[in-house]
Amino acid sequence: MEPDVSIETSSMIRVAVLPIGHVPPVLLRNYHSMLLRHQSIPLSAVSSIYTEHQKSPFAHQPWDSGSLRFKFVLGGAPPSPWDDFQSNRKTLAVIGICHCPSSPDLDSVMDQFDSACRAYPVALVELCFAFCPADSQVCWFRGANRELNRE
Repeated sequence: MEPDVSIETSSMIRVAVLPIGHVPPVLLRNYHSMLLRHQSIPLSAVSSIYTEHQKSPFAHQPWDSGSLRFKFVLGGAPPSPWDDFQSNRKTLAVIGICHCPSSPDLDSVMDQFDSACRAYPVALVELCFAFCPADSQVCWFRGANRELNRE
């Protein structure tokens, strides 16, 4: 049996947390610790995407007392041959961490993130967070968001 497997870990959603570009190790640990504060989110804090007249597959969830639980895996995890048999082993989300002062070329950062996400083909969510941007990088983000919104 694997050392980190328990009944509790079987109920968690795996999220790969990947450094994108150069992220100093101390800062990567700090950014990772920010995510760890959100390992458990009460279901009462989220809303269902279904309206009342639709049949929701989540109708019988304990919305008052339940929670979403996340396992943030720093550096990600390689695919397992058991992924198809044990869905809790699948990495369902990818979070990229970029430290802007160490990675000034954001086009390159986006390319690296896209490349890193290819290792997780079943991921449903892919997000890249950029910390400490310079003024020129903020302008780049605004322009990139305009381009993305046009598609």
